[in-house]
Formats: sequence, structure tokens, C-alpha cells
Amino acid sequence: EEMPELKRLAEENRSLVLVTPFDTFTTARLIPQSIPVKYLMTTRDLVAFNRDDFLDDIKDAMLSTRYRSYPVVDDENHVHGVVARYHLISQRKKKVILVDHNERSQCISTIDEAEILEIIDHHRVGDIQTGKPIFFKNEPLGSTSTIIGNLFFENGIRPSRSIAGILCSAILSDTLKFRSPTCTYTDIRMAERLAELAGIKDIDDYARQMFQAGSMLVGKTSEEIFTRDFKAYELGKYKIGISQINVYGSEFGADMKTEVLGFMERYCASNGFDLLILMLTDMMKESTELLFTGENRELVSIAFEAQPKDNTLILPGTLSRKKQVVPLLSAAAQS
Repeated sequence: EEMPELKRLAEENRSLVLVTPFDTFTTARLIPQSIPVKYLMTTRDLVAFNRDDFLDDIKDAMLSTRYRSYPVVDDENHVHGVVARYHLISQRKKKVILVDHNERSQCISTIDEAEILEIIDHHRVGDIQTGKPIFFKNEPLGSTSTIIGNLFFENGIRPSRSIAGILCSAILSDTLKFRSPTCTYTDIRMAERLAELAGIKDIDDYARQMFQAGSMLVGKTSEEIFTRDFKAYELGKYKIGISQINVYGSEFGADMKTEVLGFMERYCASNGFDLLILMLTDMMKESTELLFTGENRELVSIAFEAQPKDNTLILPGTLSRKKQVVPLLSAAAQS
């Protein structure tokens, strides 16, 4: 209990008063062991982490220093706890599902550090390996979104209006509004079913507006244009990159081709590609113009049995990268 008189006298005489449950002898022994925290604290070059940091981001800092643990603070530097090395050891792998791809060259660079739970795709089977059996759904359809739509309905789940709209748009994009040779009857029926759920009354008009909006290249840099829909492949001993964009009429003029081709040459050299290709697909003409560069550009001539001119080649009737371009390049790379 408080003793105001004793407290007053102590303050007047600048004396220290200790309140303790121990007896005098025990207290006298403990006092020398009561070292102020400031004598043990580090006040300079502190290594601390924000509570929103990921373990992957702090790993290097922890491994380059020798502290037992590290404070975890908020944005106002209030301590919320500590993190230690054993947290790195016990860290669980991130769980991922690969959608619309299953080749290592198209995955994130740290895919080996993740646990792959599922793969949902419509491309050729690539070189991904897993540590245990997984759910792998791969169908020869025009769009992975058709597969995802089927998964909704097979499990008795009605996709929301926004999700149905996204999936329908993806099918229209992948199949080039059902014109692509990869398109199947299943894709068409799924797109129509999703369009009804999304409230899309005229699917032809919707597709036209979507492609016109997506093909607008004004204000885009060469890098933005080329990397917009880019995929890398290991075909035989060659590393080949193929990008595809939809164009309308003459919007992709000669000056833009020269500029983009210059970027492709730099990108090819700096990233170790043997061949880079940009597919300029015109749905109205139902044809594709190839722009290409690389030390092994002769693969284009071999694959399409044609003689290119100035690093370009026009392929009438070609709309699909997956079905009409990659297989021919793969055969040429193996020859």
C-alpha cells in the first residue's frame, strides 16, 4: 500500500525507495544483478524488419548478420515481436496453382521454392516436375478459361456476373472470337453460356469492341507492345521467344515496326534468345505478319517454307501461336 509520508521524505532527500516482496538480505544480493537495459541495448545500426515484410525479403539480411533474433516493428517503430533464424528453417513453401502454362521457362523464377498444388492448362505438356501427385487438368481446347468455366459448373457453382464476364472475354480473346483453329465447339458453347450470365446480349458486337480497345497501340512503348503477351520456349537446343498482338488495318505502321524491331534486337541479345518473333495478327484479314530477329532466324524460313523479306513474313490464314506457329518452329528446331 502507498505510504505518502515516506514518499515525500524520500523525494525531499533524493533517496531511492525500493518496493520488493523479498527480505533485506535477498534484496541486497539481487541489486548488483539488476543491470539497466540501456547497458545491453544496441542503439546504432539496428537491424529491424517491418511486420509487413515477407520472409523471402528479409532472408539475406538475416543471413548476413549474426544476431539471435530481430525486432519486428510497425510503421511507427512500435515493437510487435521478434523473428529468428528458425523461422527461416520452418518456413512453409508458398502454395501455387499454375494456370494457362506448365513450362518452367514461363513460370516465376522461384518456382522451385514453391509447392505446386494444381495445373490447369490447354497447352502442350512442358517440363514442370512436382514432388508428389497433383491435380493436372489439361484439355485440347481453345482457352484455359473454358476449362475453368467447366470446373465451376461441374462443382455446382454459378459464377458471378463479373467472373462470367471475365471468363467469356478470355475465351473470345484466346480463340480470336472463334476464328482460331484451336477453337472447339466446347469453347463456343461455354462462351455463350457465360455471356448469358454476364448479361452480354450481342457477343459479336462485344468481341468487336473488346478487340478494338485491346489493339490500341498509341502511346505504348516498344517494350510494352512486345512484352504484352510474350512466351518463351525451349525448342530443341534453341531458346525462342514469341509475342503476339492483335492489330487492325494499318495501325502498326512502318515506323513502329522499325522501332519495335530495334527493341527486339536488344532484348534478344541481353536475354540470350536464339530467335525472337512478334506476331501481328489482323483478325479482319485473318492473317499474321511475323517480325523476327536473332542469330538463328533461318528457323523461320525452314518452319514456314517461305523466304522472308527484311525480317518480316506474312502468313495468310495464320491466327494461332499455339497451333500454327509453335509446332512448325518446334519441328524446324528438331531437324
